[in-house]
Amino acid sequence: MNQPCSIELLFDKCQVGQSSYGEYYLYAVRNGDGQTEYSFFAPTEVHDKLKDLKKGDRAKLLKRAEQRGSKIITVYEVEVEKAERPMAPVPNSVSVGQADNFYDLMLQSCKDAVKIQNELGGLMDAKSVAVTLFIARSRCNGYGGVNVQ
Repeated sequence: MNQPCSIELLFDKCQVGQSSYGEYYLYAVRNGDGQTEYSFFAPTEVHDKLKDLKKGDRAKLLKRAEQRGSKIITVYEVEVEKAERPMAPVPNSVSVGQADNFYDLMLQSCKDAVKIQNELGGLMDAKSVAVTLFIARSRCNGYGGVNVQ
């Protein structure tokens, strides 16, 4: 609250889902120091300003409390700063899923998420669990800077 926070998007799109509280927008971000990665559930007004950004784009967020009449409400300020990205060549000799194992990680994460959902009697949202498992597994396999053996 009242502390500006710089973030960098780690993916082109956020994960959109539905919970008992309504629609949610889950972003994978890196903080301003470039070291720590977070999962950020953006409020709708923040999502509206971040949704067109791509991987590597940066934004500065500020969460403030503001009094309107007798109520205190939360207000978000978003200052967008797009990253300069050179065009990367597309390799023509590597098929999808061959250069990395993201496909396999996502497929296994989805299968495990469905098992978890079934075991808990539908208590968990399989899509959200799958994304969480995928993020954790991709980081632990050396793609996010953490290499756990």
